[in-house]
This record gives sequence, C-alpha cells and structure tokens, in this order.
Amino acid sequence: MNRKHIPDYSKYKMKPQELVLALIAVMGICFAIGLVFYENIIISALLSFAGILYIPMRRKELLRKRKDILRLQFKDALYFLSVALSAGKSLETAVSDAYDSLRGMYPEENSDIMTELNIIRQRILMNEPVEKCFLDLARRSDIEEIKSFADVIMIAKRSGANLVEVMRITSATISEKIEIQQEIATLIAGKKLEYKVLCFMPFVLVFFLKSSSPGFLDPLVHTPIGNLVMTAALLMIACGMLLGRKIMHIEV
Repeated sequence: MNRKHIPDYSKYKMKPQELVLALIAVMGICFAIGLVFYENIIISALLSFAGILYIPMRRKELLRKRKDILRLQFKDALYFLSVALSAGKSLETAVSDAYDSLRGMYPEENSDIMTELNIIRQRILMNEPVEKCFLDLARRSDIEEIKSFADVIMIAKRSGANLVEVMRITSATISEKIEIQQEIATLIAGKKLEYKVLCFMPFVLVFFLKSSSPGFLDPLVHTPIGNLVMTAALLMIACGMLLGRKIMHIEV
C-alpha cells in the first residue's frame, strides 16, 4: 500500500481555489473594516494583510468539518458491519459488505469513509490483521469514536469474545454518542447565528453613526489618540470573537 495515497487527518491542505477565495474574502473584509474605523486607504491596506492570520484558523475549521463528516459516515459503516456480522460473516468479509452497501449512500469514490474502507479491504487482501487496519485509521483520524471501536476490536480478537455481541453493543454506544453530538450541534445552532450577528454589530454600529451623524466620530478617526482608541477597540472586538469561537466549540 502506497502511503502517499493514505489520507492524513492531522492537517488540512486547502485547495488553491479555497485558499484564494478565503484570502480575497477575509482581506476584503479587513480592508472594509479599516475604511470604517480609520478612513485611511493606506492603513486599510495594511490592515487587510491581517486577514492572512485567518488562514490557519480556516484550515482548522475545515479539518474539524472533515472529521465531523467522517464521524457520521463511520456511524453508517458501523451499522452495516453489525448487519454483516449478525448474518454470520467474519469481520474481514463484513468490511467488504459494508463497502458495497455504502456505495448507495456515498456514490462519490472520494468520500473519506469509502476511501478508508477500500484501504482496509486492500490491506486485508495483503494478509494484514483487520484490527491493525482499524487501529491505523484511529491513529490517523484522531476521532474518539473510531479509537474506541478499534480498541474494542483488538480486545475482542485477543480474548476470543463474542464478536457479534461486542459489535452490537459497541455500535449502539458509539451511535448514541454521535447522536448526542448532533443534538448539541442543533441546540447551539441558533446561538452560533447570534454570535455571528454580534461579531458584525460593532462595525455596523460605527458605520451607522458615521452615516447618520457626519463628523460625530471625527475625533476618533482623524487624531492620533483617537486612532489608538479605535485600535484598542478593534483588538477587544477580535479577542471577543476568539473567545466566542472557543465557547461555541463543544466536545462530548
């Protein structure tokens, strides 16, 4: 198996179009914020380069979404693995059956779960232990549910336990945990929207004051001390955004 073709979930490599679009969007927003707060094109242009700092955060966000999708896909794979095992098939054969069954749900071959199941199938054909394949997936994905499953499979194989019953209990437990995570995500979806609105409100408020009362904010815009105050305000807003972003990220 060529290691170059095995997915690495420890980092996210943005596609060129993703990187360019993200840079254009965030640098444009920073430039607009600079115009609203400083009314100076040079300062706004310099501030736009601060958007580059967002790219690592964007990578982490895309990586988290990728792992969330893989977690949900793994839940579906667990169901078909349990069904195949209940029919009296071995775990090695169940992997192939799950791969074939999931083709209807994930027709695109580049979906992560299809890629991973195909890798496991090929490794099994090369006489690699199936438990070792799942342990490798758990290590690369760093997803708690997959780690738990791999550990259970390893222990069941070594102890000679009833694999069908172990799989049934494990699948139900992991599925329940994933469903709880989905429920939490649904519950805080409204709060996330409120957070995004609150992030934009300071800029909208400043723009509104400038539009409705020309000259009202001139002491803050056209004086050195005023620029320092505006800079301090921007830094406080940025800190509030980062804190809110951290609060919204809930793990079960």
